[in-house]
Amino acid sequence: MEKLAEVILIPSPAMGHIAQMLELAKLFFHQNHHLTITVLIMKLPDYIDAVSGPFVDSVAASSSSDRLRFVHLPAADPTPEWGSKTRGHFVYRLVQSQRSHIKDFLISQRSSKTLAGFVVDMLCTPFMDVADEFKIPSYVFFTSPAAFLGLMLHFQFLEDECQQDVSLFKNTDSSNLLSFPSYAYPVPPSVLPMVLVDRDTWLGRFLDFARGYRKAKGIIINTFAELEIHQLDAYKKNNCNMSRSKQDQVPLPPIYPIGPILNQSKSKSESEEAEITNWLDQQPTKSVVLICFGSQGSLPLDQVKQIALALDNCGCRFLWSLRQPPQSNNAQFPGEYTSYSEILPEGFLDRTEIKGKVVGWVPQLKVLSHEAIGGFVSHCGWNSILESIWCGVPIATWPLHSEQQVNAFQLVKEVGVAVDITLDYCERNKDQPMVTADAIEKRIKELMEINTAVREKAKEMKEKSRASVIEGGSSYLSLGKLIDELLKNAAL
Repeated sequence: MEKLAEVILIPSPAMGHIAQMLELAKLFFHQNHHLTITVLIMKLPDYIDAVSGPFVDSVAASSSSDRLRFVHLPAADPTPEWGSKTRGHFVYRLVQSQRSHIKDFLISQRSSKTLAGFVVDMLCTPFMDVADEFKIPSYVFFTSPAAFLGLMLHFQFLEDECQQDVSLFKNTDSSNLLSFPSYAYPVPPSVLPMVLVDRDTWLGRFLDFARGYRKAKGIIINTFAELEIHQLDAYKKNNCNMSRSKQDQVPLPPIYPIGPILNQSKSKSESEEAEITNWLDQQPTKSVVLICFGSQGSLPLDQVKQIALALDNCGCRFLWSLRQPPQSNNAQFPGEYTSYSEILPEGFLDRTEIKGKVVGWVPQLKVLSHEAIGGFVSHCGWNSILESIWCGVPIATWPLHSEQQVNAFQLVKEVGVAVDITLDYCERNKDQPMVTADAIEKRIKELMEINTAVREKAKEMKEKSRASVIEGGSSYLSLGKLIDELLKNAAL
């Protein structure tokens, strides 16, 4: 009987991360018949996130192979303190609470499986220590761009090797641009992610994440070489310079850019998807702007009304995914409104009935793939960026949290597939100024009607993204190297 090598995948329970990891599991499964894949699932409580749990269940239920299995880790019993800070803090505490369960699982599998590798989400590096106890090689699945990986590692180097307080970067005068190895152009201080320059978040979580990346046997990145040429070159140069200057310093792990990995699974019922698709079918080609802020994205009511005013005035056709901000604690994810008429300006839904549609959660990749979509107002989460590039849809940037501000900067200034509604909006900034209806209307019109250069660049990157994953493409070859590495581990 043919011997199989097992790869264990552990995603973060946040929707944007778990969707990528589940697609990675399917990619491994289909790419090589010598691999068997086990995905260890951590679920968020329904009162925190009502989207990711049913999504995972639907993906697991659709699997019919014993080479791809899903194992649910025991439910955690969160304390009130978990929900007192942020969603990221809650997820981190959940990860920490599962260490003993991961260890129990590995003990139960030790005699029956040949383990080729342990792949952890970029927010789950505490599990690498558990894998080390069992001498299992650990890999990190980095679900953000290579540019942000380089920035995290650079900040970790400054903190640990140079004793520099990186939070001071946020106090830099806005006229003084900052140079970092993983960005081709100088970066405004205002777009530095809060997760790096907020001292509590950096020291409490992200510094340790970055230290974990350095210890990995490899870093798998959901990107492709043609999208981040400068970033991947900077990473390689960093390793070369390190080996010349400090012989005793451990080099950075090899990286495997294997994207774009896209969320191909359903996230709504067929009837809900059909309602959206049927409406899009009635719209002219490239006439509709999609407005969507992702699974964790929502805006305060006064800002929502500014968007509505802009859409009312600009005359553009639109599909707006409008979601309700968390209602009870800081850890909660956005939910769905029961009535849009109560929060939107009086008469808005009637006035825009023909040209627009307001909905809740959307099947984003399916929507972006529709020929009626001509532009995308996006929070610039990396999943959404890759989906937009895959579909050749130009973006108007409106970041909210995590690393989305530097993602937006990268899209506008380096890649050239976006215009900026804003680059430095941050939901955690209590003094965040309002984005006015006039500014929103101006940029949507530019995106949909004026900026042909951005549209042409989006078309070019669409072709490159699709070429990267076919046989002989850059990501196809990188994935092959990764699988060869995993099989080599199993043979040792």
